[in-house]
Amino acid sequence: SERQGDWNWGNVQSAGGCCLVVGANLYFSLSGRAGVPGTSGSGVCSTGLAALRRDGFASMDADEEEGVLTTRPVRFRGKYLFVNLDAPEGQLRLEVLDEGGHVIAPFAAANCIAVRGDTTLAEVRWNGAADLSGLAAKPVRFRFYLRKGSLYAFWISAEKSGASRGYLAAGGPGFTGPTDTLGKGEE
Repeated sequence: SERQGDWNWGNVQSAGGCCLVVGANLYFSLSGRAGVPGTSGSGVCSTGLAALRRDGFASMDADEEEGVLTTRPVRFRGKYLFVNLDAPEGQLRLEVLDEGGHVIAPFAAANCIAVRGDTTLAEVRWNGAADLSGLAAKPVRFRFYLRKGSLYAFWISAEKSGASRGYLAAGGPGFTGPTDTLGKGEE
């Protein structure tokens, strides 16, 4: 805070290492010092807890006018696509393109089942396709169509649970190792 007298006015810093993954949130323990103007002392010391949406560091945002984002070519392993989305009054649709920018059937936006809601773990599905396994290891682009919402992240999982296999910083409840092997089990 920049307001003199607040518990975290003079200094704030991480306490106890990196964040914990707790369900759909990241928890950061921190310490704050109120400071005392005109002295070299550290003043009153306090601790706090900050929470942030999991994978919520940056987002693609759209209002009434549809926003479109196309990725660079990517290769993936796995077969289920998941998103971290905040669009309770909007929707997200997605299509898969080849390197030349042509839609790969049946992964057209028109076949995509719209994703809605506020969730850090939603599967994207298409009518006429069980999964993305036929595209694994091939270079593809993903084109996102977003209306009235925020898209924070996407990933491809080998498991229907959505486990990302990504690293978990300092871990969290229910995790047994350094990577996410739970997926939907954590929400």
